[in-house]
Amino acid sequence: MYDYNSYEQDSGNNNSGSDSGNGGSSEPDKNLTITPYAPIEGEMTRVFGNANKWGQSLGIAMEAVELVDGCLYHDPEKGKFKVFSWRDVVGIDPNDPEAPEVSADDANQFLVKNYGGTEKRYELVEAVVMANDDEPADLGNVIMWYGGSDRFGPKSASKTLAKILTTHGRDAVVDDSDIHNWLADTSGDNILRGDLQGRRVGFFEVKKQSNQSDRKYHHPIVKDVETGADVTVANNTASEQGTLDGGNAPAEEGDAEPEAVADGGPAQAEEVPAAIEDFISTCQTLGYDDEEKAAALLGDLVEDAGNDLTENLVEDFGGEEAVVARVFE
Repeated sequence: MYDYNSYEQDSGNNNSGSDSGNGGSSEPDKNLTITPYAPIEGEMTRVFGNANKWGQSLGIAMEAVELVDGCLYHDPEKGKFKVFSWRDVVGIDPNDPEAPEVSADDANQFLVKNYGGTEKRYELVEAVVMANDDEPADLGNVIMWYGGSDRFGPKSASKTLAKILTTHGRDAVVDDSDIHNWLADTSGDNILRGDLQGRRVGFFEVKKQSNQSDRKYHHPIVKDVETGADVTVANNTASEQGTLDGGNAPAEEGDAEPEAVADGGPAQAEEVPAAIEDFISTCQTLGYDDEEKAAALLGDLVEDAGNDLTENLVEDFGGEEAVVARVFE
C-alpha cells in the first residue's frame, strides 16, 4: 500500500526515439504515461537523454512492469497507453476508508477526457484496486518520456527524475528554462545509476502544494520495492550518485518548484505556463465574454500540432475548465 498523503503533505521530501530494448520479448515496449495516484512497479533497465526538434526529454525504460492501482487505458489514435487513478475514472479514492466500495468492474470501458474542447477517447485495458488487494496487472515492458514545452522549459517532475535516477545527479540538469538545452547528456547512452540497474521500484506521482502560488504540481516518487526506501538525490553535492534513503530528503534535494528564469524574473512554470498565459491574453484581446467561445479557441489551439498549448499541458494545469476559468478571473 502506498501512502500518498505522506508525500502530499511533506514539503521536505522533494527528491529531486525507438524502442528501448525489450529484454528478448517480441512485444514492443509500451509508450506509457502515468497520472498522479496511479502507481506502477517494475525493474529499472535504462535511463537516457534524447533530443529532437521538439526539445530534449528523459527516457525511462522499465521491464516486467505491473499496474498496482488504477486503470490502464489505450489511446488508439496515437498507439500510446496512459494510467489513470480511480479518482480520475470514477471520482472515488478506494484508499479512503470512508469511500464507497469500488471494484475493477467499475472502471469505464471507454474514458473520454476533454482537452480544451477536444475529446480524447481511451479504451480500457486493465484495472486494479490496491485497497481490495487485487493482484497487480502485467504491463510488460514500458518506456516513459519526461520533457516539457518550448516556452515552459522542462517540467519539475522531469528535472527531479533526471537528478535522482542518473549517474550525473544534480549535474544532469544544466538549464532550468530551456527545453532544448536542459539535459547534460542526450547521447542516448544508458545513464541509469549503477545501484538502480535491475532494481525493482515503485513509481508514481502525487500532487504537492506550490510555495509560490495556490496551485499544485506533479511530483514523482520512486521507491525501492524490497526495502521501501525512497530513491533520493545524494546529500553530498560532490557525489554523482544518489541514495536509497529510508528517511526524508532535505527540501533543497529536489525540484519542488521551478526556480527563477535566467533573466531573474519569477518562474511561471507551475503557476501559469507561458502557452496558457498567451491563450488567456488572446481571449481577453478578442473580447471574449463567455466560456464557450474561449473553450472553442482552446480546442483549436490544442489541435494545432505546432502549438505549445498541448493537451498534456492543459491536463497538468487542471483541465479545460481550469484553463478557461482563468480567462475570466
